[in-house]
Amino acid sequence: MDYDLCVIGAGPAGYTAAISASKMGLKTAVFEGGSLGGVCTNRGCIPTKTYLETTRFLRQLSNARRFAIDVEDWSCDLSSLKKRKDRIVNRLVRGVEYLLKENNVSLYASMAEIIDKNTVRSGNEVITTEAILVATGSRPKNLPYLDSEHVWTSDNIFDVEDIPSSLLIVGGGAIGIEMAEIFSTLGTKVTVVESMDRILPMEDPIVSEELTSILRNINIFTSSKVSSIRMDSPDGHFEVLIQTQKGDVSMKPEKVLISTGRQPNVPRELLEMGIELNATGGIKTGPTMETSINGIYAAGDVTGEYMLAYVAMKQGQVAAENISGHFKTMDYDYIPSVIFTSPEIASVGRPMEKLKNSKKGIFPVSALGRARTMEINSGFAQVHVSPDGRMERVTIVAPHATELIGWAVMALRQGMKVDEFLRATFPHPTVSEILKEAAEDVMGLSIHKP
Repeated sequence: MDYDLCVIGAGPAGYTAAISASKMGLKTAVFEGGSLGGVCTNRGCIPTKTYLETTRFLRQLSNARRFAIDVEDWSCDLSSLKKRKDRIVNRLVRGVEYLLKENNVSLYASMAEIIDKNTVRSGNEVITTEAILVATGSRPKNLPYLDSEHVWTSDNIFDVEDIPSSLLIVGGGAIGIEMAEIFSTLGTKVTVVESMDRILPMEDPIVSEELTSILRNINIFTSSKVSSIRMDSPDGHFEVLIQTQKGDVSMKPEKVLISTGRQPNVPRELLEMGIELNATGGIKTGPTMETSINGIYAAGDVTGEYMLAYVAMKQGQVAAENISGHFKTMDYDYIPSVIFTSPEIASVGRPMEKLKNSKKGIFPVSALGRARTMEINSGFAQVHVSPDGRMERVTIVAPHATELIGWAVMALRQGMKVDEFLRATFPHPTVSEILKEAAEDVMGLSIHKP
């Protein structure tokens, strides 16, 4: 055999699996026809957070006088922001290339075609392998009524160099709302259309309510859908028809962004081999990340169920462990959800519908000393506790929520009782105190709750 493992795709799942496998002694190759790092590095997580950091800074500038700073004038040039994003992305792509090289992973600059479970083809070269890991990622979902090639998706939104006067975003999930915040801060008139009865429908209802109240400068339609999009108006704008509960609404936004999710890139040859798919249309895997074809594994977005970079990395590690002969299973319990709006949103634990017998505590951001110094008033932390006192769910809407949720993940994974969690001493003044106060509130012991 030429290799012990051939990895198809060098996104978070692929490069993590390849490096992990090489560290465990496997002769490993990676095949990637695009940029290293996958969607996350090139078109998803990193570009989005780059733009969000800039817009967060812009909001602070607009609020500078509250910090005793006089700023007479400022502006943001989108083409310069794009260059900043490109610089950051390129550095991270080079970092992935460096890590693969340092860990003796062979890199092929093209995607491989799977011939059978022990053979792949890259260009004219046929390569044999003991195992294959499929990490071919995902692509934006298409909408059947689109008749224009000019709509934006999450794959091309960061190629834009001019700020539009108006933008319609189809989809009010995490990506759609992050994009809404970016462009509204840059001065675009933003409208969001969500088919469910609230934005961020995968989060707690209280989160949707809080963020809706914060995003007052964004026009939001819920329980609505876009029935047609055309680009034939005299001014070059789109003509969009929205079906709402109160009747049809016609709009003429300058630009349209489709943000209705992504679909797995399942290789055609695997479908022809009869590989089993799951309900999402992704490749079905067992707990070891092996597919229905012995010796072929899958990880990342191509599995369809958890399209999150940090889950993809974990799946890649688990697959590498098993391919190396070290039995390990993927655990999907206590995977946190993070959204990088302002304030940030994070949650982890049992679904809300399964918490009917739980007790809860809540604490507002506005009562935190650190938040007052940051001139931030919106947000909260909420802790759900089972009848026997174990922490079941934590939800945070606050500055640095995406960092703080790590505390909660560890607590829930360890099955901590709320009194055990409160044995820790939380530093003051910090945003982390919001977790302590919310946990204390479960027992009616919060000192600082208004």
